[in-house]
Amino acid sequence: MAEASKALGVQRTTVSRRILSLEAETGLSLFDRRGRQWVLTSEGRDLAHALEPMAAIERSAELKAADMKPGMRGRITISAPPALAATMLVAPLVALAKPYPELEIRLVGEMRTASLSRREADIALRLSRPETGDFAISKLGSMKFRLYCHREYLANTAPENWRYVGQGDASAILPQQAILNRIAKGRFSFYADAIDLQLKAIEAGAGIGALPEFIAQRNTDLVPLPDQPPLLEREIWSVTHAEQRHDVRIQTIMQILRQALKEGGL
Repeated sequence: MAEASKALGVQRTTVSRRILSLEAETGLSLFDRRGRQWVLTSEGRDLAHALEPMAAIERSAELKAADMKPGMRGRITISAPPALAATMLVAPLVALAKPYPELEIRLVGEMRTASLSRREADIALRLSRPETGDFAISKLGSMKFRLYCHREYLANTAPENWRYVGQGDASAILPQQAILNRIAKGRFSFYADAIDLQLKAIEAGAGIGALPEFIAQRNTDLVPLPDQPPLLEREIWSVTHAEQRHDVRIQTIMQILRQALKEGGL
C-alpha cells in the first residue's frame, strides 16, 4: 500500500478507498487482507491481466504527451521549394537545432505542394497563397525571376540564334516557364524539371533560362539579359496549421525562416 500510494502520488487512504470502490463496482474480492499486507486474490490477478492492454495504452499516451509538451523538442517537418530550401534554409535551421538536442527538424525540398491537412508537413513554404483551409498564413517575402545565361553565351551568340533552357515535362507548368514558353517559341536546347539542373545547363552554355535572382546572382559567370525587366515576381508564403500557430517551436522556426529570407534579399 505504501509503495502504491507513493507511485500514484496520493495518500494510502485514497488507495484503499479506490480499491474498495473497484471491488464494489465489479462485485469481486480483489485482495486478501492480511493485516498491513494486501495480496491479490485469483480474481484480482485475472482482472490485472485483463487490464494490461489498457496500461500499455496509458504508457504510450504518456510518451506521446511528453513529446507534445511545449518547448523545443520533438519533430517539426518543413516543406519548401528545393532550390530555396538548399540555398537559404539548411544552414540557419541546422544552427537553430544545435542548442536543442530533443528537437528534430525534417526539411523536405519538393516541387509539389505538401498537404498540411494530411499532416505531411508542419510548416510549408509556398509560392502561391492558399485559398482554402484552416491555416495560419503569412507572407515572408518574394522572389524575382529573370532571364539569365552564361556571359560567354551572351557575348558569342547573336540574338537570332538564342536558344533556351526550359522546365521540361513537369506535371504542372510553373508561371515563369509559361512566360518563357511565349518568349522562346519552341527554341529550346535543354529541358530539366528542377531549377538546380536548369542552372547547371545554363552554366554549361546550353542557352538562356528563367532563374530566381537569389540563385543566379551567386554565380559571377551568369548575367541577366540586358535591358530586360524581371519575368515575374513570386510571393513566398508560410502556411501552418491554425491550431499550431502558438506552438513555441513553430513560432521560433518561423522567425528563423523570415530572417533567413530577409538576409537573402527576398
